[in-house]
Order: sequence, then C-alpha cells, then structure tokens
Amino acid sequence: MLTEKIEAYMTQLHMWPKNGQIVAGVSGGADSVCLLEALARLRAAHGLQLSVVHVDHGIRPESGEDADFVRDLCERLDVPFMLVKENVKALAEAEKISCEEAGRRVRYRAFADALRARCGQDAAGGCIAVAHNRDDRAETFLFHLFRGTGLEGMGSIRPVRRTEDGIRVIRPLLFAGREEIEAFLREEGIGWRTDRTNVQEIYTRNKIRNRILPYAQQEISAGAKAHLAQEAALLEQTARFVRSQAEAALKECCVKEPGPLRPVSCAGGTDGEKSLSGEGRRKKEICFLAAAFLEKDPFLQDQMLYLVMERLGKGRDLTAAHVREIKKLFAPECFSGRRVELPACGIRAVREFGTVRIAKIERERGRGPSGALRAGCGDAWTAGGATSLGEGEGALCPLRIGESYVAGLGTVTARLLTGPGAANASESTFFENIPQKKYTKWLSYDKMALNSSAVGFRTRRTGDYLAVDDALHRKSLKRYMIEEKIPVEKREEAVFLADGAHVVWLPGHRISAAYKVTAQTAVVLEITVIPDWSGESTDEEDQGRCLKE
Repeated sequence: MLTEKIEAYMTQLHMWPKNGQIVAGVSGGADSVCLLEALARLRAAHGLQLSVVHVDHGIRPESGEDADFVRDLCERLDVPFMLVKENVKALAEAEKISCEEAGRRVRYRAFADALRARCGQDAAGGCIAVAHNRDDRAETFLFHLFRGTGLEGMGSIRPVRRTEDGIRVIRPLLFAGREEIEAFLREEGIGWRTDRTNVQEIYTRNKIRNRILPYAQQEISAGAKAHLAQEAALLEQTARFVRSQAEAALKECCVKEPGPLRPVSCAGGTDGEKSLSGEGRRKKEICFLAAAFLEKDPFLQDQMLYLVMERLGKGRDLTAAHVREIKKLFAPECFSGRRVELPACGIRAVREFGTVRIAKIERERGRGPSGALRAGCGDAWTAGGATSLGEGEGALCPLRIGESYVAGLGTVTARLLTGPGAANASESTFFENIPQKKYTKWLSYDKMALNSSAVGFRTRRTGDYLAVDDALHRKSLKRYMIEEKIPVEKREEAVFLADGAHVVWLPGHRISAAYKVTAQTAVVLEITVIPDWSGESTDEEDQGRCLKE
C-alpha cells in the first residue's frame, strides 16, 4: 500500500521531524491530498503534530472553492487548517519576476511562518512537507537540462533540503509516480481538485508535462519518466560529492574565506567595507586568485563558479552560459578592469590584475550625515553647510575653508595655517618633518591660491595628472592608479582634490609633489577627510593638533 511505502521512504531518508511538528502545504490537488492522507494516517505511530497551510494565490476565479475543499478535508481528518491569501500577480509585477516564482516565494514564506508559529524557537526541529512526486522530478530535470543548467540543476528536486533560515523541507512522495498517487486515491474513494492551468501550455513546465514526456513514454520508453527521475537522483548524489570537492578547492583559490565583505553598488563601485542601511545585513563578495584558479581541473573550475554564483546571486536563474562568461575573466590575456555584468543572476565580476572579484550587485544607496541620501559622486545633496558635486562627469565641488560634506568622499575639514615662509612664522619645527597621514595632508596653499576658482573636489577627467617627484615629472592619473593597483571601479568613482587638471591630492594615497610645503610656503592648507566608509584609519588624532594660525 502506498502509505507503507511513504513511511519506509521517510524513514530511509530521515525525514521525521525531531520535535514532531510538520506543516503540510496542501493545494487540493491529487498529490497534496495524498500527502495529507498519508501523514494523517502515520501521525499516531510517529508522534506527529500535523497542520495544514493552503495558499490562495488570487489568480483563478475558483480558488475559493479549492480553499473550502481543503478546509473540509482537514476537518474530516482533525488537522488544524490555515488559509493564507496573497495577490501573486501584484507581487510578480512589483518584484519583476514570473507568477510562478512569486507563487513559490509566497507559499514557502507562508509555510515557514506557520511552522515558526507552532514551534517558536524550535522551528528548525520541525519541517515543511510538500507534495512533489517522481514525475515532477523528471519534468524539472528536463527543464533545467534544456536551459543549460549545471550539475546542481540537473539534480532536480531533492527529497530533503533546508531553506535559507535553516528550516527543513521534505518531499515524502518523491519516489512515487503521478499515476500511482491517483490510483491510490481512487481506491480509497478520496477526491481531489484539478487545477485547469495544469493543462494550459502557458508555462514551459506544462509543455514538458503535456507534450514531451507523454511522447517519450509512448514512442521511446514506457519507463521514460521513472528513468529520468532515477538519473536526477544519481546526479543529485554526484552533485553533493562534487560540491564538497569544490568547497575544498575554493578555499585554496580565494584570497579570503567567503564572508561579510564589501558590497557592490549598482552604479559600479564599492561602497566601502561596511554594512549598508539600517537593516544590519552584510553583503558578500569572493575574490579569486586567477593563477590558483587556472591550476584546477576545468570541470572543478566550473563547479567553483557555480558554487560562488549560487551563494552570492540568484541561483535559480543561473545557467552554464553565465559561468562561461565569468570564466573568460580568468584568462591570462584578460586585462585588468574588464567586467561581466549578469543582472539576471544579480552578479558582477571584475578582473583586477591577478584576481577576479565576484560580488552581488546591490541597489541600496549610501547615506551622508544625518541620513541624507546619496548615490555616487554625481548626486547632489545639501544639509547644514554641506557641499555637493555638480552634475556631469568630473563636476567640481569647490574647496571651502571650514567643514563641509562632499558626496562620494565624506566630511572634509579645511583650514589655513601660517607657513614657514611667512613673515610672522613661528619657530615651530612641525613643517620640517610633516607626518605621513592617509587622510590628513598639509599643502602649499600658495600654489593654488592664484587659481582658486579651479580648485575643488571632483571625479576623473581626461588629461588629469600629478607630479611624482621633486623634479615635477608628470604622470597621468590613470597610469598612477593602475600602477597602484587601484580597482577599476574605485578609479571611476574616486573623488579627489584638483587644481584644474592637476591632481593635488588623492585621499588615501599621495599628494602631488608640486604642492608640497617648502621653506618658502607662506600659507599652508591643512585638510582632513573623514571618509564615508569604515575599516580605515581616519587620522582623527590629527584633528586635535594645535598649530599657530
């Protein structure tokens, strides 16, 4: 009898929940009705606390009748029933996803919420039961195969998995075919609801179910669906082994272990080594050593990329074509700065000299003081004396004496000091041995005062340069950034102090030799930046330094 087979399958794969709590998703179709009947019959023997969640997607006019059917079934079986209503179409439009994907998200969220309501802190000890069967596994196997998915995708539907928050999802019917399930219900005199959209070929999965698999059963092999499901199970085991090998290889090829690293803004640059917004979420990236990656077997290379992209992006949209594009960045002839954007997967990859950085694309916006929003160097905002960059590439934010805020950089404090060359200079020896600070600099204001209207903060323009030695030999800003191995995204968004085309100071890096303080400097510009990002020394101790003005 099918109930005994389900019990044996659940025992074999350790599906029974530790705390006895099972929340079953029941739509009213044959598969979910069979699941509910079996679990209800087995609950006494295994100490189960069974409950049902039915989700009304608000798509079909008769959906209310489906809910009533499931409610009546639960009353007959003495099982707690919960109805969840959602506007799936509206959700799909709002999140720009398919109705299928929106429905899936709504269902599993409802199941998890119901389990947590029943179990409290012990939700991980319970499980969610859903009614996928062997035919579903065959259909999904073909669906992923046609789309060009990798080994993980061909493993198809798994009998047991965990959600992102650690809740177990079990599929007690995955061994049984649809015909066997319906035959069991007919023998027991149990009815079910039929979803008319299952026979409409508006979804790719329905085309596989209604055209391809019946043809394979009739014209190629009577056991085609069972064989495909068996292959999917074998590939799932293979994928599990390969994943363990890929995890080990990943540790050998990465600069650091995957973890809370820098986020990537949708504008194309990093937003510092910090957590964005008030939500406390940490974004991730993984940085490969290209040479170490290329030493691995090509198959293992692919599996490492699948693993990383699945971890960081939208794994459900990942295909072999995406992996091939990312893999091109590891080629020895690939130049630094080349990138691959995969919006569908939520992934960006960038070649940076000897490394390839893969990161999740974030669409959050950074914040200035007092919560003022900004989104990169070109966005203007003003608050409490703050200044902002103007519109357009390389737009200038004039240098101001006092404290101001420069979008894309941070809080800037500037003041004028008496230099060693002034007639009233003190006997101070400070300027004879100026400290080397990353975010506080002392510059010769004499050199820039004659052209003060051109002095300010901006992003790159063609022709920017700086003097790199006492002989004032010039080097283009682009060449300097490349030699300093500054990632291309940071080059594009870097905000610096400029005097016309002359780069006076690149915060966090060097000043131009032409603006060094000398014995002849009459007026010194002391300038400090407290950057928006954290994790770097901001030289705050310099702010308390007292100098004669």
